[in-house]
Amino acid sequence: MMHLAEDTLLELLQNDDTDEHLAGCPDCREKLETFRLVADALADEATWDDTPLNTAPVPETIANLRSFADRMAAEDAEAAAYLPDLMFGPREVWMDNLRRHPEYRMAGMVRKLLEAVPTARDLMPRDAVELTSLAIEIAEHLEDATPQLRGAAWRERAYALFYTGDFVAAERALCASESHFNESVASEYDLARVGIVRAVVERGLEKYSSAITHARESAKQFAFYGDETKHASAQLAEVNLLFSCCQYEQAYSSLISLRSDLLSRDDIASYARVVGNLGYCCAKLARPEEALQYYDEAACILEEIGNHSDAVRTRWNAARVLAGEGRFKDALPRLRMVSIELERLGIMAAATQASLEIAEVLVTEGAFDEAEEICRSAIRRLETSNLTYTIPALTALALMHEAVKNRTATKKLVSDVREYLSRVPEEPHLLFAFPTE
Repeated sequence: MMHLAEDTLLELLQNDDTDEHLAGCPDCREKLETFRLVADALADEATWDDTPLNTAPVPETIANLRSFADRMAAEDAEAAAYLPDLMFGPREVWMDNLRRHPEYRMAGMVRKLLEAVPTARDLMPRDAVELTSLAIEIAEHLEDATPQLRGAAWRERAYALFYTGDFVAAERALCASESHFNESVASEYDLARVGIVRAVVERGLEKYSSAITHARESAKQFAFYGDETKHASAQLAEVNLLFSCCQYEQAYSSLISLRSDLLSRDDIASYARVVGNLGYCCAKLARPEEALQYYDEAACILEEIGNHSDAVRTRWNAARVLAGEGRFKDALPRLRMVSIELERLGIMAAATQASLEIAEVLVTEGAFDEAEEICRSAIRRLETSNLTYTIPALTALALMHEAVKNRTATKKLVSDVREYLSRVPEEPHLLFAFPTE
């Protein structure tokens, strides 16, 4: 489509109602609107006022800012005092605690809850999800809550849900976060942070092209704002998407470069993540010894900085490398520890997956008695979970248990049950069928 010349658009500044081209061309309408804004600015006398600006501090403004900061500090202190009572008891009663105490409903409480989320996410991800529920419940019903506060609450919820593997709910939370941040005129940095979470969530949903775009856009914003830590996170998000696309050589080169950059900076958390990703990359490139070294280094660092959840997952990956190499005697102790730790952290679906990986090794080795006990434990865990997919999952586990008990179970059967249990949360009507050997 041919567009109108700038001279023609300038002639239409005063009257564009009758132009047929403008009616069907959004590009020309947008350009005309830009010209109109410029013309209005030039017509404003303030534009031509050359009086020097007064750069001296304004006492009233300083007093207002100090008063605001003092009120926020006082509210945060009050919220910090209330927080232990709000979080008293198991997480299932926290929302009831909030409903009984309207005095807890303040912006300071939202900030304190969000401050508690990262630690809870590392130690007990389900607690982190509930903390964000409380923060959102308060923020969404506060008349004076800012879009940034509400957007931050939804963003933290999305990341907590990602940790528990609920990608669909995480994506819904991201949409809510973006909606709030878009209400603010200064949202680019906040939206870039949302973009990082969206990239990792969309990876889980297999929306790879869109996820890579979000990661790269966020990286550009963080570089613009000079946030090196967030910039590294965005680059890591893109690396993980390269993994999903099986571009391991390209990912390896990016990780080695990023690792070199981080060695000169005091960013231990980002360095640990890069090293852990190098472990995964080397495993995929059939370099198991390097993979184990990177995984073990990353797990030690993550444990030292208190990130227990990621430390356990990293050790799990190392155990899988050993199992994949047929080094079952080395893999089994690691897998057992991982399963115990995942259950302690409340990541029950992952704990079940890890226990079934143990069962797979045991069946391969002919150790059916221990494999049978693992089946019974997995069944008991599911029976108390009250999940929507409990019945079909129990059916698959019961069939596997029967086969293990009768000594007819095979490695493929256990592997298929593991695969089924990983899919059934998102496909609750999926039926399990015995594999064809």
